Amino acid sequence: MLKPIILKNLRIENPLLLAPMAGISDKPFRQICKSFGAGVVYTEFVSADGIVRENDRTLHYMRFDDTERPVGVQIFGHDPETMAKSARFIETYLQPDIIDLNFGCPVPKVVKRGAGSAILKDLERLEAIALAVREAVSLPLTAKIRSGWDKGHIVAMEAAQRLQRAGIELLTLHPRTSKQQYSGEADWSLIRELKAALSIPLIGNGDIKSPEDAGRMLEETGCDGVMIGRAAIGNPWLFSSILHFLQKKEILPPPDKAAIAETFFRHVELQGAHHPLMYAGNLFKTHAAAYIRGMDGAAHLRYEMNRAKDLEQIRTLATTFFGQNA
Repeated sequence: MLKPIILKNLRIENPLLLAPMAGISDKPFRQICKSFGAGVVYTEFVSADGIVRENDRTLHYMRFDDTERPVGVQIFGHDPETMAKSARFIETYLQPDIIDLNFGCPVPKVVKRGAGSAILKDLERLEAIALAVREAVSLPLTAKIRSGWDKGHIVAMEAAQRLQRAGIELLTLHPRTSKQQYSGEADWSLIRELKAALSIPLIGNGDIKSPEDAGRMLEETGCDGVMIGRAAIGNPWLFSSILHFLQKKEILPPPDKAAIAETFFRHVELQGAHHPLMYAGNLFKTHAAAYIRGMDGAAHLRYEMNRAKDLEQIRTLATTFFGQNA
């Protein structure tokens, strides 16, 4: 059910995409998901203002290895000129495979700056940003949107058509409004409507928690691929499970504790190698808690890990835990 997508000179063999998530889709997690079958991975979304100022932390978010390719960098901002400058910097100095425009993030600290999904209230600005960035770079340019700002202003169709005219080559739709955040159900019918109206590839996002969900979205909407976000946290096997289901129509058994432990500790190693030691432990805690969800003793371990001062303490706690649960 998955077919390759061609964007300029980029061929995406497997359009299962890891969503750009702040504080989550860092380099270690991208590498883990890639190893389990993610076809495209995106960096954490980064501020165009921070890129232009060459802020060290912002630049750190965007660093990737060639093993992650095809890899996209997602940027957010509200000023067309700044967005164009940041995209040009990314193309010149980082050379990812894709630059993605964030018109979907509903996080208050982003929308308060007029960026992310706030731009869906100003489609002239949305189009102006896309045009400015398209003129500034030659890399494949994609965008992600939500259905609208609130249920009284569903603008996905107009936004998508404007972005297509501006030169966006692939679009991802998360069919919830900004006001919904992540509550309620994603309205997949909007994905189907956009797919019928657009000539560019469309990626569906929202409420894909299982291989069956992915298969159903592809069948019901006709979209060209799916993007996985929160459901992959602690469950990178979701990508390989979806691929197997789409190819064989079989559901793979869930990973056993030994497989979870192996991935947990591989993630710990990557975490320590990429992040400064003072941050590595705290940044890993969300992932750590998700890996052990549902296991006997998980609640106590989460409590202890949340109190841990560094990554090494988390490793020690987990070593004892998985040894006891072998």
